[in-house]
Formats: sequence, C-alpha cells, structure tokens
Amino acid sequence: MNKKDLADLRKEFKLTTYKLSVKEIYSVYLKKDNKSIVMKELNYLDMMEIEKRELYLGNFKKVLTGPIDSKIFELDFKTADPESTENAQAVLYNCLNSGGSIVEYADKIVEKIAENYNYETDIVINFVKAEYLKGNRNRSKEADEAADDQVQAVEFILCSINKVDVPKKVLKFDYSEMTFKPSSGIDVEVNLKSPLDGFVFPGIGSEFVDVNKIIYYSSASKNMNASFIENVLGCSLKPTATEEKESFNAILHTVVGDRIKPDTMQEIYEKINEKLEYADEDDGEEPTVDMKEITRVLESTGVENTEMVEKAFEEICGGDYEFKVKNIVPAFESKSIKIENENTNITITPGDLSSVRQVIDKNKKKYLLIELTEDVEVNGFKLENEEIESLGF
Repeated sequence: MNKKDLADLRKEFKLTTYKLSVKEIYSVYLKKDNKSIVMKELNYLDMMEIEKRELYLGNFKKVLTGPIDSKIFELDFKTADPESTENAQAVLYNCLNSGGSIVEYADKIVEKIAENYNYETDIVINFVKAEYLKGNRNRSKEADEAADDQVQAVEFILCSINKVDVPKKVLKFDYSEMTFKPSSGIDVEVNLKSPLDGFVFPGIGSEFVDVNKIIYYSSASKNMNASFIENVLGCSLKPTATEEKESFNAILHTVVGDRIKPDTMQEIYEKINEKLEYADEDDGEEPTVDMKEITRVLESTGVENTEMVEKAFEEICGGDYEFKVKNIVPAFESKSIKIENENTNITITPGDLSSVRQVIDKNKKKYLLIELTEDVEVNGFKLENEEIESLGF
C-alpha cells in the first residue's frame, strides 16, 4: 500500500465513475447504553436518491483519506486458527468469496464491535461491498493497449464507524405549518464527515491484493484505537509515524548525547534521506533503515560511541527494527526543522541546518547565528547590518 494506490481508489468514490461498482451498502445503528441494535438497513447505491448517495460516498472516501502511518495504517492479521470462521479475517474473506449478501458476515463484525464497545456515543456502522477496476501501473510503456485495457477486478469490503450526534434544542420555522416551534429531540444526526474508525479489506497494493493485511483508518491522527484493532479486527498494533520518530530520536540521544552540531545533524538526515530519493514509488516498497544501516550512517558522519547503537535499539525497540525512512527524517522540500526555545521559534529546511550555529560571546551570553544569503525582513523592515566584532565575540 502506498499513497498513490489509496488516491487512485479514493477518487473513484463519486457519482460518475465506471471503475467502481458499489454492490451493497449495509448500515447498522448500535446503541451505546445496552449495545443493542436499533435498526439495520440494506441499500443499493443505484436505488438511492442523489443526495443520499453523495452522503454515503463522501463517508466512504474519508476512510481512505489521511497521511499513512498517522491516520491510515496497513496492519497484519495475527496468526489465527485456520479452521476458525469467526475471526475477522475469515469473516471478511468468506464474505467476498461467498457470492451472497454482505448482511450475514457484517453482522458478525457488528457483534465483535458490540462486545468491545469503546465509543462515547451511539454509532452507525456502514459496510460496503464493491468491485474496483484497478489499472496496471507497471505495464510496459511501449505497449499498444490503451491505459484501461489492462485492469484487475478487485473486490473489497469497506467499513466506516460513525458517531451519532444529538442536536441542540433550537427554535425552527416550520414551513408546512407556518409557525415557529422547538426542534424535536427524537431526530439525531449521523456524522458521516468524520468517521471514528474504518477499514478496507483486503490490503490493496500496486500489483496485487493481500488477504493477510487490512487497511485501517483512525479519526484520531497519530493515535490508533487499540481495542478495535486487536479485539475486533484481530490485527497486531504497529507504531505510528510519531512513535517511530520519537524512538529514532531516543536512539540518537543515547548514542550522541544531548548536544549535536547542526552540520552533523544535517549530514545524518541527508544520508538516510538518500533511500527516499532513490526509491521507486511504483514498486510499493516503503524504504526502511535498520540498525546496521543507522550505525554505518553515524560512523560516516564522525559520530563517536557508535557501539552504543545496538544497546539503544535493544532498550528502545526491543532489538533490531526497521524504521520507515519517511517517518524519521524531516521533509526536505519544506521548512520542517524547528529551532526553538522560550524566546525563539524559527523554521528552516533540513538542508539549511549547516548554516546555523549556537555561539557564546566572551560574556557567556548565548546567540543564535544563522548564515544568510539575503537581508532579513521584520514587519516589512530590513534589519541593519552590524559588524560581528561589535557584538562582543
């Protein structure tokens, strides 16, 4: 799974498409208080009114929207009893291969959600059974066929879990009775714009689908719903992008200490980032670095005590671990490096780190020294140039 695969599928959730065929939409209203089912509804997209179709399609698209490893995660199913028909992987797989309706199988997932309910409101669970005509992006450029001639029909199940909001009491104008009246407390709103959780099965890659993986969506950026993942989906948790970055920084702190020269930091980032620069996005492989590669990078940048790397990995990661490169290095195309203390907040690109110095004058006062290629402006004014000797260095 990569962002291109997700984007290709996401853009097909619209009214005018021939690459996506939504076969069934099954919705279940689940009460928070007693975990009872209020209502079930099986729908067919083509039989809905236009406005309702648009609401559903917008909801399904949300489950495929967000940064990978922050809101969208590719998860592995835990090793399960191959004879079992009750684990989520078996239920979803059998649903796709049964040829029957989604209802029977979706109800089993609903049961698992009810048993492991951890939401603050009532919820509506939407299930979609659909077929996606996925193009072959790796076909020969010299081929005579049109781009859509080589496609793979991929059947998948998408699920979104949505909170139910109780509107505040308001005064409304009723046109049918031509009178003002308070709103009804009976009607509730299903928040389709911000799903709480969701998933797509099977995992969809650039060349094939993987029934041993599932694409999980979390509404809380950088924070996965552990109960849903482990107890409902039966998947293994994985570190978020934020957690990977924190672990990598902790390893650097263990090896380098609390202080580092800016140009050394820049060189470390640049050497690791080379794997991203040379990666082929179309092959679906996410560039990673392990303990040996990080050790080599640190040694080549002149960092001492690299014998501490193995110990740091053991303490922080539990042993050797492969970090996704994009999760541990700042984005080189943007001002992703923050320079800050209680009085200063500056952002620069990683490639400009070597132009920054923290210096101390003869009176032990600290200064931030940044090499400039042009004048600095503050509130529309260019700052005056001063000789560095006049500052007491």
